Amino acid sequence: MDRILTTFSPTNIENQQRALDSWLKLGYKTISFNSIEDIARIKQYFDVEFIETDKLGREFGKDYVKVNVFIDWIKNNKSSLVVNSDIEILEKVELSENNCEIQIFSRNDYKESHDKHKRFDSGYDAFYLTKQFCDEFPHTNLVVGQCHWDYLIPIIAIRKCYQIKSKSKSQFYHKEHKLQYDIEKWKQTGKIFAKELGFTGNPYTDSNLAYRMIKKKIIYY
Repeated sequence: MDRILTTFSPTNIENQQRALDSWLKLGYKTISFNSIEDIARIKQYFDVEFIETDKLGREFGKDYVKVNVFIDWIKNNKSSLVVNSDIEILEKVELSENNCEIQIFSRNDYKESHDKHKRFDSGYDAFYLTKQFCDEFPHTNLVVGQCHWDYLIPIIAIRKCYQIKSKSKSQFYHKEHKLQYDIEKWKQTGKIFAKELGFTGNPYTDSNLAYRMIKKKIIYY
């Protein structure tokens, strides 16, 4: 059975339940990594396997789970989809076991119905990561649910000479809601991103550079 790794949040419950329903309908088993406190808050809403972790980025205002929690689980278990918790999947995703590549996925934003959507191309909400890639992945202080982690993964892939594949037509949908971050948190994660990758330290120029690097390397299918 294909598996989705995520981290459900105590906020935006309705959209996350809608996302989970879409995953279960397609047959995905789901694991959510959370703090013990968040598990107590949300377990009544999500019928999934919860795994407790204390590897958290609490400096961002909530119990955000660090990226390496997902990476380490894949290293010790199996290649998996990592998906933001409010992303609906409408069609089964074709996953590649090619150890020389990873897959990344953009989303379609919508307000009322899936039919009226706009592709969100400046960020990524899902990744299929292989055990081999995760074995080579470095330590990071970035967290899932805040900014820049979605650029870090493909930049690491580029530096490790992995191919980056992506669907030209996205099966991933996101119902619009109030942003879970502000400009200060965006700058905060941008500084971490820059320090870890050896970029200039200006979050605006670094983000633009990373975006261009990623877009140039994506192989669409």
